[in-house]
Amino acid sequence: MNIFNDLKVSGYVMIPRSLLLKAFEECPEASGDMAAFLRVLTYVNYKEATMKRQESDIVCGRGESVISFRHWSEILGWSIGRTRRFFGRLMADGNIEKLKGDALTHIRIPGYDVWTGKKITGSAGAGALEASFCEFWNEYHEITHMPRQSRESAFSIWKKLSQADRKMATEHIEDYYFHLRDTKYCRQAAGYLDGGLFRDEYE
Repeated sequence: MNIFNDLKVSGYVMIPRSLLLKAFEECPEASGDMAAFLRVLTYVNYKEATMKRQESDIVCGRGESVISFRHWSEILGWSIGRTRRFFGRLMADGNIEKLKGDALTHIRIPGYDVWTGKKITGSAGAGALEASFCEFWNEYHEITHMPRQSRESAFSIWKKLSQADRKMATEHIEDYYFHLRDTKYCRQAAGYLDGGLFRDEYE
């Protein structure tokens, strides 16, 4: 059972991140899944950043993280085994997603902006906007296998599109990708949207 159902629709209390971190210091061990998820929300990226790795740099978007399970276990105050099982439950329930790529622990929280209240303040339809973008974002990268980069830029473009264009952009990803002469020229999601490539017609 998803313990986080309906928790995003009951209003928001703005709490400084520094206050949460102070509270975590005073209580090093998360008391359960709910308390642990609050720590995950606190520690994932609040803005896009490039994370340095030995193999290659990784673009880690807003609401994403490449923190290792060992580090997460320290954050939660749990054993690595308990931490892995917790993240397994989050993935099974759809509360986090594992992103493809070289980083084994590159995760994203779907609807992160809805959790934090950033996109829905003063806009009743922004939750649906975020949901439609998440559907497009996941579909685009499942089909193209492109690195998940510049999510904020893509979302900014998504907000400017009409509802009809958003629907077309999601439905025409396969048409775009499979008609490329060489897939190495496949555009990032932001470029696909900004260039209106979903409007191209194919025989």
